[in-house]
Amino acid sequence: MRSTFWLATGAAALPLVVVAVLGLRGASPPASAILDPRATQAAYAAPAAPAPARSALDQPPSFDIVNIDPTGQAVIAGRAAPGARVRVLDGDTPIGEVTADARGEWVVVTKAPLAPGERQLVIEATSRVTGVTRRSDDVVALSVAPADRKGASLAVLLPGDADQAPRILQRPEAAAAGGLSLDTAEFAASGRLLLSGRAEPNARLKLYAGNQPLGTATADAAGKWSAITPRPESSGALELRIDQLTADGSVAHRVAQAFAPPSVSTEGGRYRYLVKHGNNLWWIARQAYGEGVRYTAIYGANRDHIRDPNLIYPGQLFKLPKS
Repeated sequence: MRSTFWLATGAAALPLVVVAVLGLRGASPPASAILDPRATQAAYAAPAAPAPARSALDQPPSFDIVNIDPTGQAVIAGRAAPGARVRVLDGDTPIGEVTADARGEWVVVTKAPLAPGERQLVIEATSRVTGVTRRSDDVVALSVAPADRKGASLAVLLPGDADQAPRILQRPEAAAAGGLSLDTAEFAASGRLLLSGRAEPNARLKLYAGNQPLGTATADAAGKWSAITPRPESSGALELRIDQLTADGSVAHRVAQAFAPPSVSTEGGRYRYLVKHGNNLWWIARQAYGEGVRYTAIYGANRDHIRDPNLIYPGQLFKLPKS
C-alpha cells in the first residue's frame, strides 16, 4: 500500500506543511454544483462522441475531485474508460455508482452522508466493451469530521506510483487560505524528495533545503505545483524553503518549514508520541505503523487535541492506537 506523505505540524507547522491539489483535468463545475447533485451531474454532461480508441478503453479509473460537505455528503468525480460502469468503494462497501460519459468523466453524489471517521476510497470501473473490471491505482484517504466540526474534513490522494507526491483534494477550511504553500514532503522509495503545494497560477518557484538548491517548479493554471528533487545532503532535520519569483527573477513570496522524521516511544506500556518541532502526522504514522496513510487513525484518536490535522504543535502528546 502506498504510504508516504507529509501532514504538517503547525508551528512545526505543516509538517503537513501545505499541498497541491489535483483538480478535474477538464472543465470544473461551478462551486454551487458541488453541493447540488443535479447541477453537478449537468455540469459534466457531454454530447455524444465517436467510439474511443482501444487505449482509452483500457485506462484505469482515477480520482479528480473529492468534496465532503459539513453534513458528510460527498461529491466524488474522476475519469474512467468512456461508457464504463464506475463504482466508488469505501473499503469494500459501494457508496455510489454511475456510468462514465463519452469523454470518460463521471460524478458520484453519495445517497447517504458518510459517517465521521477514517476510511479509504477506491474506484472500480467495468468496461462496456470488454467487460473487464479495473481498480484505481490511486487511493483516497478520508478523515470525515463530526457534524459539530464543520469544515474540518480532510481528503488526501495517495498515488499508486511511489515516486509521485500525495495531493490534498480537500483540506480543513482553516488551512484553505490562498497564497504560496508547501503542503506535502516525503521521501520516495528511490530516496528522492517529493514536494507539492500551492502558489499563484503559473508562478515560477525555486526549491531549497536550507541553502542547498533542490530544483525548480512551475504552478499550473489552478495554482498547484509538485516536484521530485534529489535527496538533500543531510541525514537530520532540515528546513525546506519555497521561493515564488517575479518576472525579473526576484523573490515575491517565500515559505519555509522544518522537516524532520519523528521518533516514537512507549509510556507505561502505552504508545504515545510527544510532538517535536518539524514533526507531522504522516511521519508519525509511518514511524508507528509503517504506513503513513494511517495518520487518520492518530487524527481520529486525538480529535480533542488536534483541531486541524495541518496544525500540530511541539509539546502536544498524542495517543497512538494499537491499530
